[in-house]
Amino acid sequence: MPYSLLSDTELWDLFLKGDKKAFAYIYQKQYRLLLAYGIKLCDDPELVRDCIQDLFVKLHTNRKNLSPTLNINIYLICALKHRLFKELSNSMRMETIEEFLFDLAVDEEFIDRFTDNDEEWMQKKKLQKAIEQLSSRQKEAIYLRFIRDLSYEEIGEVLGINYQSSKNLISRTLVKLRDFYLSL
Repeated sequence: MPYSLLSDTELWDLFLKGDKKAFAYIYQKQYRLLLAYGIKLCDDPELVRDCIQDLFVKLHTNRKNLSPTLNINIYLICALKHRLFKELSNSMRMETIEEFLFDLAVDEEFIDRFTDNDEEWMQKKKLQKAIEQLSSRQKEAIYLRFIRDLSYEEIGEVLGINYQSSKNLISRTLVKLRDFYLSL
């Protein structure tokens, strides 16, 4: 059976049992997602690439000690976020992972998710300005929900909050975004 037809649980289980092709498939499938997410946390693409490489080396080395997972994507996002935090915490003097600043660059992919079509350039600029007024955590939540299409449960896992807090965060952020947008 092709790896693309396997559930995350089945694919991860194969990897944990030492299937090198399953591991390669996970790496290939997740690398770009992890890179895009990592660059939003850290403006140093080389450091992000290094952390992704380190993450996969540690996964491979420690696979016998790893637990099963239902969602590889969430597992790896959380692991990368913690890896980057560890690398940056000393130089940036951060004490908690919540201090990590998420930079949501408003690109065409993001804008297209929020506009029905390419109506007007001014609307896009207005949306960009509204997004710039959000907090780092709000930007990260919006990115995870609307760009990466994660569920509230998955967002909660990444942000270290429960389902209801995740849902509330998205809801309040959308209200703020609308209010900022309308005030411009």
